[in-house]
Amino acid sequence: MNSDQLQQLRHTLEDELATLEQFINEELPVEETELSAIDNHPADAATDLTTVITELTLNELKEEEIERIKTALTAMDEGTYGKCAVCGENIPFERLEAIPTALTCVDHAEKENVE
Repeated sequence: MNSDQLQQLRHTLEDELATLEQFINEELPVEETELSAIDNHPADAATDLTTVITELTLNELKEEEIERIKTALTAMDEGTYGKCAVCGENIPFERLEAIPTALTCVDHAEKENVE
């Protein structure tokens, strides 16, 4: 990977980080309605609860992505970005371009954590 490609990936990561952090910081708190069975139909209460859980889960996923981006940027600063954390082989640019937070080659990507 040449320096232009590295700068392209750094720019991509920094843009995504800024977008996610802005979204997290500006996001309105999850709207919670009264979950009382007295005033509301049970289906309304279920919908409200599902909405709250969905929003909380999405926020958690965004925070996890922020951590992956910060880890990739740290690897760039340390000079280890683009090398598989398991075997030390170069990660193809095409993989990094598709998944800039990838820290392993395809052979060592965790199956349950698809990168």
